[in-house]
Amino acid sequence: MPFLLRPKDSYLTCRDRDDGGGAQISARLSTMICARLKGLTYAHSPVSDVAHVPEGTTPAAWSQAWESFFNLGAGEVPAAEIEGRGYPIVTVPKPHRFFPRSRRLQVVAHCHKLTDRHPEAWAAIAPLIREKYLLSPKPELTGYDDGKVQIAVHLRRGDVGASGRFSERFTADELVLARLRRVLAAVGPDQATVRLFSQGQPDDFRAFTELGTQLHLDDDVFESFHHFVRSDVLFVAKSTFSYLGGVIGGNNICLYEPFRHPPLPGWLPADFDDPAFRGSLDRVKGRA
Repeated sequence: MPFLLRPKDSYLTCRDRDDGGGAQISARLSTMICARLKGLTYAHSPVSDVAHVPEGTTPAAWSQAWESFFNLGAGEVPAAEIEGRGYPIVTVPKPHRFFPRSRRLQVVAHCHKLTDRHPEAWAAIAPLIREKYLLSPKPELTGYDDGKVQIAVHLRRGDVGASGRFSERFTADELVLARLRRVLAAVGPDQATVRLFSQGQPDDFRAFTELGTQLHLDDDVFESFHHFVRSDVLFVAKSTFSYLGGVIGGNNICLYEPFRHPPLPGWLPADFDDPAFRGSLDRVKGRA
């Protein structure tokens, strides 16, 4: 947008969602990126009405847990403050097409249709998001000081199967095992600690445990996410959850499984025949 046409005192916020925590955080990140691309000011609306409330937790406490874990509002102007100024509130159904106006609070559900065309913008904002993320205490993780390459594998199960609803988000064990074997061959099985994060029973993952993989099944959601952030190598599932782990992790080597959001620059392709995959194995060896 030409400089002279940029709106003045114009704000963009994301709210009015009731889906999962990962999706809500991702939607707000896309809004922050959209604001940057359009010359607007991001205004933060706290996460609310997060789905999948654990038993024994109130909906309000669950939403607050997500809000305080990621801290996206740190250093940002609150959307409630902009509303308090009496600015008009404008709902924007298509943020990839809208023309922002001055002295407005524009509200979106997400901006993925725009920001998915700019993976470099996701990479550019990642250091800031990591700073926010580290502002609050994180789960204590053990086993990260053993000098080995730390490998986290997110294998989406539970609500996702090989057929039926959401089957497009399913990745077969065989594909993940083949990739894992190649990474282990590169770094040396004795030089790696592999953790698999999923849902189900241990017998469902016997092929992984035969490779020495530690199973983390139905673990605390925030502890699992922090494993994604801290790992040296992250197998990203077709999931916003582990995708965000790769974004915030920063230095992770991310093995990307194509889904609705594009890989960040430097993430590795799923195609074994792609020369970038073999060339990138040297980076993995360097972590040992």
